[in-house]
Amino acid sequence: MKICCSQEHYDKVVQYANSIQDQTLQNCLERFKQWEKSGRGCEIELYYDSAPYSFGFCERYTDGRTGIVGGLLYHGNPDQSFAVTMDRFHGWSIHT
Repeated sequence: MKICCSQEHYDKVVQYANSIQDQTLQNCLERFKQWEKSGRGCEIELYYDSAPYSFGFCERYTDGRTGIVGGLLYHGNPDQSFAVTMDRFHGWSIHT
């Protein structure tokens, strides 16, 4: 996984997740690691997102192609992710 936002932003989000004892961020990061290990030859890149405690992401292939692009979004209270969800949810989730 490649951190393309500032390391400070990434660390702040991880620290916040730990402080509220929420495992959903770690679960999503583990899912990304599984995507990378799937044998498709991609690396996940995390980018800054304007929503608090959230990231944009993309799959980047070794030949330079871009795969899935989406967000690793935090749904807090209030939810500032601007994402539509069918059920009220608190924590991080992957959106594509």
